[in-house]
Amino acid sequence: MKKIVVYAPQNAVGMSIMLIAEMCWYAAQKAGASGGGSASVDVVSPAGADLVCANAMRLPVSDDLSMLSSADAVFIAAFWGDAAAAAGANRALTPLLEAAADHEVPIAAVSTGTILLAESGLLDGKVATTYPPYRDVFEKRFPAVRLRPQRAMTDAGGLYCANGIPAGCDVTISIIELLFGPDVARDTAQAFLTGFSRNYSVANIAFDGQKYHGDRQVLTAQQWMERNYGGPVRLEALAADVGMSPRNFTRRFKKATGESPHDYLRRVRIEAAKDLFRDRDLSISEIADRVGYRDPGSFQKAFRAQTGQTPGEFRERLKQAV
Repeated sequence: MKKIVVYAPQNAVGMSIMLIAEMCWYAAQKAGASGGGSASVDVVSPAGADLVCANAMRLPVSDDLSMLSSADAVFIAAFWGDAAAAAGANRALTPLLEAAADHEVPIAAVSTGTILLAESGLLDGKVATTYPPYRDVFEKRFPAVRLRPQRAMTDAGGLYCANGIPAGCDVTISIIELLFGPDVARDTAQAFLTGFSRNYSVANIAFDGQKYHGDRQVLTAQQWMERNYGGPVRLEALAADVGMSPRNFTRRFKKATGESPHDYLRRVRIEAAKDLFRDRDLSISEIADRVGYRDPGSFQKAFRAQTGQTPGEFRERLKQAV
């Protein structure tokens, strides 16, 4: 049985806790009904006592934070108030987060919860984002973290950050996909995020975890593809731009990321297309063109290869949730 733990800090933002817990509970029910195994969703607090949130709402909890030691996924909810005070009040969280990370358990921090994740030191040298009003505090307190305030979400190799509650919902979907697979994640997104308005791309987070390989030339190529996927991309020219032959570029890229440059580019394009299907009233041909496929037939083939569905089937599933 999978165990999902939502950590509720002192002065917690109740909405951040309940949204995560509700989405994970729904996903667990879906997974169980489809034969994907059972799962529990537990809200824990520092002392294991019922929590009084910052808005005076009382929230029942399952246990204390020792439950993190057997978790399959950990979420850190948001708090209101002073960052230094919150760090002190939640200091016991650090060794448990370190142990979870050592066991490759995904950890996701939402809004100001990113401060508690950074306090553990696990984000040092890695990319992160945080709740915008706390940007200056975060930068001063954690100079070793590569803060990306323009990003709504980041994934530092299984350490996820979201800059607010809306992005936290998308990060939750990413964790649900890791635990239960794409079908359950898609059903949960349709149930909770239909009509959800975003001013950011969800696609980028799917590739963050493939960027801690230390090969700067490959990283440059990855970032270029993620910015320019909508236009024509000649991998031979990209290889030359980063100072490699096509053959060496392909070898180095696959060694660093686990995928060929062609497969990586296809996945970038299809993830971007899925965003457009969810958020915009565009035809399939228009979406194909926006993500770099001038031939709709090629887009259909690539989309099916990546997702197991045609673009039309994917769109129909989205409509069924409305």
